[in-house]
Amino acid sequence: MPGGGADRERRRVGIVDVAAAAGVSRQTVSNVLNGRAEYYSAATHEKVTDAMRALGYQPNRAAQTLRSRRTTQIGYHIFGEQLDQAQGFTLHFLQALVKAASDVDHQVLVFTHRRHDPLGVFKDLVARHAVDAVILSESTVEDERARFLADSRIPFACFGRLAPDLPQHWVDVDNAAGMGAIVDALVAEGHRRFAYLAADGEQYWKLDRLDGALRRLAHHGIRPPGAAVFRGSDTGLRRRARQLLTGENPPTAIITGSDAVAAAVVNIAHSLRLEVGTDVAVTGFDGGAVGLVTEPTLTSARIPVDRVSRELVARCLRQVEHGRDDEPGLLLPTELVRGGSA
Repeated sequence: MPGGGADRERRRVGIVDVAAAAGVSRQTVSNVLNGRAEYYSAATHEKVTDAMRALGYQPNRAAQTLRSRRTTQIGYHIFGEQLDQAQGFTLHFLQALVKAASDVDHQVLVFTHRRHDPLGVFKDLVARHAVDAVILSESTVEDERARFLADSRIPFACFGRLAPDLPQHWVDVDNAAGMGAIVDALVAEGHRRFAYLAADGEQYWKLDRLDGALRRLAHHGIRPPGAAVFRGSDTGLRRRARQLLTGENPPTAIITGSDAVAAAVVNIAHSLRLEVGTDVAVTGFDGGAVGLVTEPTLTSARIPVDRVSRELVARCLRQVEHGRDDEPGLLLPTELVRGGSA
């Protein structure tokens, strides 16, 4: 049909249309698409992405890739244990990461590794130029994955702190301060008998949460007995929770290192015919979906996963665009969310 191609071109929404709808410049839209977060505010980011969705804007990915020789894909490495259904926070974070990447017209490629060769999959991705950048989580300070990516000059960002001699391409939350806010809230409600239960492991964030809770309790002149501070396996945690709640002078408040542990403690309390939030207060740490399905819902330190994800994606794309930077790591606060559990 004559003129059909021209009509289609006229109907195609372009970057100029998005800029007009959002009330910003064409360059600002380009900055958002390419993750140049230093050039726009959170409010501007929201206006641009809202305009894209309202107009049905679809960038020409093939043309962008040919021009830039980029894949517009960001790899996200995940450990097998993170896929355990009990690890509800992983899914929460992945959903936020996919959305943050989509908002700047990128896709997330999720991958794991072979047990006998943790770095093999990274070497393969680099060799095939399969992704433009990589995001890591569950990182250790001396993370071998981060060291490999840094040595290979591959753009990357970590959800978790890194050693000083590595590029400080990380975003993290203040775990100790988050626990301190929980302690302050519980003490303000009159609690004096406390317990602390958490999963075992020497990851720094687990130790920071424990240290933050105990230090803040000490600030209030409270020192839980040794048996009331326990880190262990799921079975061990359930056993200790039951022992504490049925013993002499049971704790009136149980602080836990994660929402997953808190949910288990809530179930134990219910099995003992205790009313959570009245007979015993229970708190978590994550503030994700797990805490919304307990009865009552959990009081928890919420990790701002949406902002964490946006910052990680932006850090990756800045490196893709401009090369390695010397920006320091970013430490974000948690938010105390009140449920019925405490």
